[in-house]
Amino acid sequence: MRLAIILPGELPEEAKGALQANYKRIVASGTDTAIFEVKGSQIRVAGDIDLLIPKATDIAKQAEKQGFDALVLNGMCDFALRAARGAVQTPVVGAASATYHLVYQLASKYGVISVNERLNPIFIRAIKESGCYERMTSMRAIGKPLTLPMGEFYTPDEMEEELLRIGRKQVEEGAQVLVVACTLISLFLKPGALNRLRERLGVMVIDPQPIALKTAEMLAGLRLAQSDLEYPHNA
Repeated sequence: MRLAIILPGELPEEAKGALQANYKRIVASGTDTAIFEVKGSQIRVAGDIDLLIPKATDIAKQAEKQGFDALVLNGMCDFALRAARGAVQTPVVGAASATYHLVYQLASKYGVISVNERLNPIFIRAIKESGCYERMTSMRAIGKPLTLPMGEFYTPDEMEEELLRIGRKQVEEGAQVLVVACTLISLFLKPGALNRLRERLGVMVIDPQPIALKTAEMLAGLRLAQSDLEYPHNA
């Protein structure tokens, strides 16, 4: 099986290497992954996301022609999701919708930890379009945004403590599960950080990356894809 992972921006080679190593730990032994980047994008505010649609759709078409079994739009904004699904017949997974639909099976209330307050509107839009908004207790952002291209950010220990600080507030608000709205969060944390946070907070802390990849594997393995009635194929 081959999965195409489409990123909403460019990453340094070192970061891409770390992501590929993480993907290898997540997917089944017979699954290969390849990273595709939307070139020249800089996601600063929510409105930037829709500008990715033409390039992301072209990448989806390219990946389908190359024979990939499933595509993952690897951002918690589900950038270009409807357009990409309409452009190809290969299953297209949005990391946000895959994550929140799974969270609905785990708890009745969940909180979201955002990594960039200026992107909150597009994160919330993705949740609403997934039909998962009513169970969200709150969305709270970390103090220093993580952006592409990467600039100043927390040390791994500082990031873990920041997630703990925000998570405590959300648990007090009634959240039974916490979602970190960042598919790249593994780059900013030490191994085992989310398990340690679960022990300290008493609730699961969800990394969306494994959910997105395993959902793509599942759909490809079951030979399922988006409905032609909902997403008419316009190739």
